[in-house]
Amino acid sequence: MSIRKLQIRRQTPSLNFFHQGILMRKPPVKFIDIAREITRVTSMREQLILNAFDALEFRHATLAQTLLECIGNRQRAAHWMCTHQRAFGDRSAYEVLADGDEDSVWDEIPGYSVGDKSGRTTSCV
Repeated sequence: MSIRKLQIRRQTPSLNFFHQGILMRKPPVKFIDIAREITRVTSMREQLILNAFDALEFRHATLAQTLLECIGNRQRAAHWMCTHQRAFGDRSAYEVLADGDEDSVWDEIPGYSVGDKSGRTTSCV
């Protein structure tokens, strides 16, 4: 490779690239394309969060119902389950459940006061 090609490569690495020894320009990034991709990925993420809450309702119905009562609505409860929290060692409630520690999730539900452990008496503030 010639010295001139190396100098060009060092000067503008983000704008140019070499293809079969020929200096070529990268196509310009269009912000509309970026915005569309972010919208698409955000939509997929939201659907995944709601699908995960569906699974929670199926596998841990009482826990899911308590979250709905204490947090207020399905979307907020679903997001709470996905949020990494300091109380869980910067893990999500789903990760804690996957480790088999359901009691820790119960202990951290916002506004939940523990009643009878066996019956899980719900008392949301």
